[in-house]
Amino acid sequence: MATKDLRWKLTVSKWGHSLAVRLPAESARRIGVGEGDTLIAEVSTDGRLILAPARRPIGKAELRRLRRFLEGQKETTPVVGDMRSRSRY
Repeated sequence: MATKDLRWKLTVSKWGHSLAVRLPAESARRIGVGEGDTLIAEVSTDGRLILAPARRPIGKAELRRLRRFLEGQKETTPVVGDMRSRSRY
């Protein structure tokens, strides 16, 4: 894919008292977002606007699975304490 394929010209429009841009369907598809999804916006030091999909929060069922998984993990000796006890540290 050429770099030019990853760029879109977006028009800034008035939306109430705010300004808005509209994502073309192709760009939304490529970044994996749809209607109602949230994007995180960041302005880089050189003034570029960076948009990225927000991560989906973990639901209750996923949290239960994660807790069950972590409960089954074997606890090991902390490595940092061992490192600090050595003279090289």
